[in-house]
Amino acid sequence: MMFWDRINALLATHRMTQTDLAKALNVTTSYVSVSISRGTIPRGDFLIAASDYFGVTPHWLMTGEDKNAIDVKYAVVINNERIMDIGYFLTKCDSDFVDLVQELVEHEFSHQKTIW
Repeated sequence: MMFWDRINALLATHRMTQTDLAKALNVTTSYVSVSISRGTIPRGDFLIAASDYFGVTPHWLMTGEDKNAIDVKYAVVINNERIMDIGYFLTKCDSDFVDLVQELVEHEFSHQKTIW
């Protein structure tokens, strides 16, 4: 996975478009779209702004390696204090209880997907 693949994964996780990202980082939409399509090395200011915006390290964005990095799919959760609190409390619970909560959440999530 390359830099722009990680950017695309972050966009998908945050349900953002390239235009949303361009606006958030104060660059042109064409810079983002052309850079993604060509796979060019990002400008330094873009790299820093994107890493700050998404809460990841520039090293992870460039290499995909960071021993302290959180998997991209959890990025939205990390930015939600209530969910983080629930996660913390679940670490203190019995594993059978955690399994039950997981089953309930998966059931509700699958039910919501069929409604939409």
